[in-house]
Amino acid sequence: MLNRESIRTNIIQIYSLIVKDLKLKTRYKSEFIVEFIAPLLSLFFPFIIFSTLFNIEQDVFGTYYSKDNFLLFLLLGYCISTLIFLLWNYKDLFYDEKTWKTLNAVIVAPVSKFNILFGYLLSGLISKSLPIIVIVIICYILYPISLIYLVLVILLLLAISITFAGMGFLLGLFEIVNEDISASLAVGISVISIVSCVFYPIEIFPEELHFFIRLNPLYYYFDLMRLTWWAGINYGEAISYITIYHILIVVIFTIITPVTASFLFIKIYNKYGTSGY
Repeated sequence: MLNRESIRTNIIQIYSLIVKDLKLKTRYKSEFIVEFIAPLLSLFFPFIIFSTLFNIEQDVFGTYYSKDNFLLFLLLGYCISTLIFLLWNYKDLFYDEKTWKTLNAVIVAPVSKFNILFGYLLSGLISKSLPIIVIVIICYILYPISLIYLVLVILLLLAISITFAGMGFLLGLFEIVNEDISASLAVGISVISIVSCVFYPIEIFPEELHFFIRLNPLYYYFDLMRLTWWAGINYGEAISYITIYHILIVVIFTIITPVTASFLFIKIYNKYGTSGY
């Protein structure tokens, strides 16, 4: 049962994890700066490809992804690719704690697994907030929208972050329990990320793959975020592409992913413990 004392304890635990993780992240300033710049470089080739395609034919995809908005979608893709690091953050953190032999201080201590998940999530968001804020401001200057749509986009970015954190928490769990499973999951997540349409519209993939891409929940997150911003500019076109599946999948997976990750973490870690050191 939540009371004032338990809320205070949870806040202290989350704050302590945030401070600890941020201090670790900022030990090497050059590495910190590279993490900001690297996603920008990933925009170069998509920009060249789309510029060329749309110069040849303006309606090359026959969908809402067009010459008028592809730069906006690439910039929003940068925000997503910056947040994808949350998937790998937990894996790296738990691996470091394991090799430093400090893992028990984090896992065995009387700290809620939810607090661990959200503590590291918040530290990750803080560390990545500056480039995302800059890109969102650039998007707003180039493609202005009303405040309500901007708030909805920010909420979707938070939903993406929470989902990535839940997936990363599970990845970090297997980094502790069994590194072979963790490596296999990492490959699977990389494949899923490629076919999640972060920078590219689904139409760029062979039609035979569309069915499988639409089975990927992340696709609906990214598509809905793009369409939400575009709805603030061309509501009629954007709303025709938004389906009930977009909304249901985003809401459901944003809730169940962190809850399931925390539950499985407790069950699997308590059963198998730590291996590999």
